[in-house]
Amino acid sequence: MPKKNSKSLYVAALALFVLGIGYLVFTGFAGGSAYHLEVAEALALPPDKPQPVRLAGNVKASGIAALEEGVGVRFQLEDKNDTTKSLWITFKGAVPDAFVPGAGVIVEGMYTGGSSDLEVKKLMTQCPSKYQKKET
Repeated sequence: MPKKNSKSLYVAALALFVLGIGYLVFTGFAGGSAYHLEVAEALALPPDKPQPVRLAGNVKASGIAALEEGVGVRFQLEDKNDTTKSLWITFKGAVPDAFVPGAGVIVEGMYTGGSSDLEVKKLMTQCPSKYQKKET
């Protein structure tokens, strides 16, 4: 009898372990998911509710301004394929050194479709082409 009982205990412990790992994986993916969009795609989203987004685009040459209150920047992010489409981005935090007009950037934040403004929590610059390996 004791052998049968200990085997059931091991099976129950293994099942709880697998369920716990599955729960952690599921909540990790659900909480960190953000759609990667171009600016034109974000502007076309329905204005129903805010959703996490990750936008890629280029810093428009005009309109870059440091924030008056604290560290940060306000600028226009323009679509890489359609430069007539742009969003005003506000970022509060340390601005990367590679942040210059025309630079490729990726921003993350909560966006409500149809809005022309987005306050972001993350601002990342894409590596300039001078760091890429040259073809010979």
